[in-house]
Amino acid sequence: MSKFVKLHLVRTLNKYKELQKVRVKDVMVSGDVITTTPEKTIGEIFDEMIKYNISGMPVVDDRGVMIGFITLREIRKYMMSHPYLNVGEVMLKNPPYTTADEDIITAFEKMIEFDKKLDQLPVINTKYPEKILGKLEGIIFMEDIIKLLYKNVIKELKILTTLYNTK
Repeated sequence: MSKFVKLHLVRTLNKYKELQKVRVKDVMVSGDVITTTPEKTIGEIFDEMIKYNISGMPVVDDRGVMIGFITLREIRKYMMSHPYLNVGEVMLKNPPYTTADEDIITAFEKMIEFDKKLDQLPVINTKYPEKILGKLEGIIFMEDIIKLLYKNVIKELKILTTLYNTK
């Protein structure tokens, strides 16, 4: 392996290490997160998801505490036969989540390892004094993490692969 290839490999690894320092709070959307309540029907939520072009949303109680997560995939299972089911009946009750201080690589791994394959994760405050999930602080999208990965690591890996294969 040439010195040039080794230098590029070190540079790529360093960029990956830098990404591990990026926190969810640096990338997440906070404030205007679209949420729903357990009392709404899946028909109502389906319309909202189509309107806002989203594939899932946190389910919160009247205090803003996240109690679940509803996905378009779950809604589609029941939409044709039971459009008046309440969100609370079909929501994911123990969805994966992240916190603002978690690194984005860990958040990304949670998204891809969850059996429902989420493209977003709710960001919650686990210090909230409840036994349920916690107060919703925001949401992080897989698309935003992938953009960072591409910008910082994948481009470098492509260059490295090209350099290595042109010995």
